[in-house]
Amino acid sequence: MKTLASVCCAFLLLCGVSFAGFNGPSESAGPVRQVTQALAADEATTCVLEGNIVKHLTKNRYEFTDGAASMIVDIPPHVFGQLDVTPQDKVRLTGEIGGKKRPERQDAHLRVRYIEKIA
Repeated sequence: MKTLASVCCAFLLLCGVSFAGFNGPSESAGPVRQVTQALAADEATTCVLEGNIVKHLTKNRYEFTDGAASMIVDIPPHVFGQLDVTPQDKVRLTGEIGGKKRPERQDAHLRVRYIEKIA
């Protein structure tokens, strides 16, 4: 009886898993994919950048380059998780532009929400 109950629970959990999101047409141009575009982008613009984190600046701030240009990125420790990254590792950063509403208080930067190493 326990086995049957376990199988039923597992089946219900598997059937209940779904991924939410909109699937359809969009008027958006899509995410920015180059640092030069990101530097010119508006506040809260989504960016997916590939390149290297070359230097730690302060606290959660790092210098990131895609080979053509560099910018400041803000990566909280929980985003790194268990991932170790060196300047030689190519990474993909996903996040949004911040700091443009109040340039007198902070530099424009990318608020990183997700990081992954890529080959």
